[in-house]
Amino acid sequence: MTKLQLLQCLADEGQADAFEVAEVCDVSYSTAAMALLRMVRQGLVARFVDPDREIFWYSLTPPGHERLAYLSTRADA
Repeated sequence: MTKLQLLQCLADEGQADAFEVAEVCDVSYSTAAMALLRMVRQGLVARFVDPDREIFWYSLTPPGHERLAYLSTRADA
């Protein structure tokens, strides 16, 4: 799973939990969770808690959208 794939997944889903990201990207839960945590620390992804389900949800931040656009243009080249 590349950074581009993960960012695109979140852009497509709007918001997702690590289980959904793992399924869409065809990786293990732990791989998805660690990648998401790295992106949270980089400011590309926001994390918030769903108190009803006691899970974390993730969505792209404005810098995450900018990075997705940048990586997408590089992938097309």
